[in-house]
Order: sequence, then C-alpha cells, then structure tokens
Amino acid sequence: MTFNENLIREAAYYNWQNAGCPFGQDEMFWNMAIEQIYGSKATKCCSTSCSKKKTASTAKKATTKTASKAKAKK
Repeated sequence: MTFNENLIREAAYYNWQNAGCPFGQDEMFWNMAIEQIYGSKATKCCSTSCSKKKTASTAKKATTKTASKAKAKK
C-alpha cells in the first residue's frame, strides 16, 4: 500500500491542533490520521515504516512552534 505522506502530515497536524496542541503525542496523531485516511488496517503496516519520517517532521514543527512562542513573549 502506498501512503501519501503529505496528506497524512496535514491530517495529523489538523487533529493535533483540534486537540489543543498537546505535547508528546505525535505518534498517536500520526496513526489517527492514517486510520482516518486509509482505514484501521493501514495503521499496523505504516506505524513502523513511517516513524523515521514522522519524527523528523514532528521535530521541525516543535522547533517552529517553540520559536513562535518565544517571539510572542517578547
């Protein structure tokens, strides 16, 4: 099964924002997005193969979010 990483990333980000941007639950939102897009069977095969890509994109989002908060406090 081929996965569209950008589609998953956008859905995961949307779900994360709607949940109030909780810290440390990136894998849960990533898997939730996969289930929403491809169904529950897809989560099992993708959770390990996509984890490296997901972690890199999540780290980038966290860095951007932290920088934005620092600017807002000034």
